[in-house]
Amino acid sequence: MTKMEADLGTKLDWVAANHYDTATPHTHIVLSGKKDNGQNLIIPRVYISYGIREAAEELATIELGPINQMQAGIKLAEQVKQQRFTQLDRGLLKAANKNSVDISRSPVRGSEWTRRFDVARLKELSRMGLAYKMKNGRWHLDEKLEPILRRMGESDDILKKYHRTLRQAGLERPMENDVIYDPYDEREVTLTGKIIGLGVIDDVNDKSFIVLDATNGRAFYIPVGKSEHIDGLTKNMIVTVNPAEVKAKASDHTIEKIAAMRGGDYSPALHQASDQSASKEFIQAHVRRLEALRRAGHATRNKDGSWKIPHDYLDRAKSYEKFRSRAKPVDVNVQSRLPLKELQTAMGRTWLDAEIMADTEPVNDGFGNDVQAAKKARTLYLVQQGILKNENTPLDAEHLEELERRDLASAAKKLSATLGKAYLGMEGSTKIDGTYRKAIERPSGKYAIIERAKDFSLVPWRDVLERNRGRVVSGIMRGNTISWTLNKGREIS
Repeated sequence: MTKMEADLGTKLDWVAANHYDTATPHTHIVLSGKKDNGQNLIIPRVYISYGIREAAEELATIELGPINQMQAGIKLAEQVKQQRFTQLDRGLLKAANKNSVDISRSPVRGSEWTRRFDVARLKELSRMGLAYKMKNGRWHLDEKLEPILRRMGESDDILKKYHRTLRQAGLERPMENDVIYDPYDEREVTLTGKIIGLGVIDDVNDKSFIVLDATNGRAFYIPVGKSEHIDGLTKNMIVTVNPAEVKAKASDHTIEKIAAMRGGDYSPALHQASDQSASKEFIQAHVRRLEALRRAGHATRNKDGSWKIPHDYLDRAKSYEKFRSRAKPVDVNVQSRLPLKELQTAMGRTWLDAEIMADTEPVNDGFGNDVQAAKKARTLYLVQQGILKNENTPLDAEHLEELERRDLASAAKKLSATLGKAYLGMEGSTKIDGTYRKAIERPSGKYAIIERAKDFSLVPWRDVLERNRGRVVSGIMRGNTISWTLNKGREIS
């Protein structure tokens, strides 16, 4: 950083963090955007691309001594076959003109000995379909050479992380098919299983993951998107993973339908003429959708405020949703925060009970086999607790309600002592009101404490409640769902 200050002619305000959570230890540096005189700090693009690297190489050489030609040759030889973006590739791209590199020219003085590695790398790139030989010693490089190789390198890092996670968990799982879950593949299915590993695989681009030991007997690496989506998840939780829904929205179909009837044009007036029952707010929602797609280059706004809708608008809308889903490519729904072993003897309505009732085809491999054994142990426990008459008694909805009642009764007893108030069950009630205090985790799920002057109740928790903690709320129960309303009258169901 001192060298950078000298190069840029200003003192720098910076912080750094060393990271050891990937295969390659690295450092992140965050710079203030101001010079020491208060003016904006502008760093030339070429300095960012090459200057910093060259400064670091120079300092590393001073600290560690120069790499001799044999050591450098060994490093370059290792890069020839690598399926990732390498120093050799960087050099080829730097020497290329319009994706064409000429290796018949004499190399820069002092680098003659590296030419054979360039030739070997070009042949390897040709084998991968990323380069082809032209005439007179010229080679054409694929326009997307760098991003393709970077993705290939990322896949390699993913597999290393996957195998390391399995080793740490002491598990062996079959690999007859791809173990990297692709949320954009229409053939991918919903997975349920136990989390055996999770973390951030790319902290520069904020990409996180979980490794799931699934009930189908296999384990999968699952990209989760931004690291905020693994907050609250821990090892041994049982979760269900669904691919994020990537398709054009209902509003897109409405826009496309109106435009198809109006020569490719859309406007609020045309919408109103096509659907006289549409409210102003409803139409404005469609306009906001078009604004979002316009910013992404998928729609054009005319000077008069109308819109030109392309013929492939629905495909563009789907592509836009796919791009947005990169931040959250899957939905991860927690089925149980308790590990499988504890579910066998948990007093409450559990995921394991739902599995017993589902009576799915047994899987005798991996975590699927563990679930089958746990279901048998759970059935025996329910017989011992008097919930079931015997092992052959089928588990039904009434049994689940009894399990939940016992669970909430146990929780209410402890809370009554803490709050100094009586517990009021909501069985048979339709209206709920009181102050939302906090949420509690129980074997049956997550519940909200709704407190009143003399008593309190426990009701199923919803995330909309959390931003209203400490406020008076009221709600109407409709079956197993609750529609909540704040004291200002705004419904938050």
